[in-house]
Amino acid sequence: MSRFYVAGAAGHAQEVAWSLREARATVGLETKLVFFDDRVPAGLLPSGLGAVAGTLDDLAAGDVHDATLVLGIGLPGAKEAVVARLAATGRPWATVIHPRATIGPNVTIGEGAYVAAGAIATLNVRIGRFATVNMHAQVAHDGVVGEFATLHPDAHLAGNVVVGDRCEIGTGASVIPGVRIAAGAVVGAGGVVVRSVERPGTWVGVPVRAVAPPKRKRA
Repeated sequence: MSRFYVAGAAGHAQEVAWSLREARATVGLETKLVFFDDRVPAGLLPSGLGAVAGTLDDLAAGDVHDATLVLGIGLPGAKEAVVARLAATGRPWATVIHPRATIGPNVTIGEGAYVAAGAIATLNVRIGRFATVNMHAQVAHDGVVGEFATLHPDAHLAGNVVVGDRCEIGTGASVIPGVRIAAGAVVGAGGVVVRSVERPGTWVGVPVRAVAPPKRKRA
């Protein structure tokens, strides 16, 4: 039985862990899941997937020579911070693909990435390290999802879309063909992207427009 240490123990982490267990079960492999989280208290999880054994600091300081790490964090900045925090362990990160995801020909998926149940990556797609393609999200032909980027459930990328590193594409958002989204940009839930987003920031609406930063109050 292989042991996997999951960084995170909230709902998203449990979904990732469940996806890993399901994928391994399809080829007859048993899986031991141990969770670490700074906010979820130690003890058995209600999902029955395993138990929280300690904090992320406990994971970083522990003996993990026999385990593979699993990234159970969903937001780009938090993912990047956790990966950096655990880099000293030297352990590999599992790439998790739920068996009910659809992965077409010539699709590459980087270390630590997560592709959820119902997600689709059609063909000639590149999904970067620690990227998240959540439930029922779509990446059409020749698409690129950058490192640490997150597509939330039901986000739809048409063909030839490039999503930069650390981007976040909200639930139900749509991006038309050939659009590029700058690294670090956030597209709000339900947003429709009809032209390239050339700078970071938060973009919302139909079509999306940049959200103006709050005005500073005068002293």
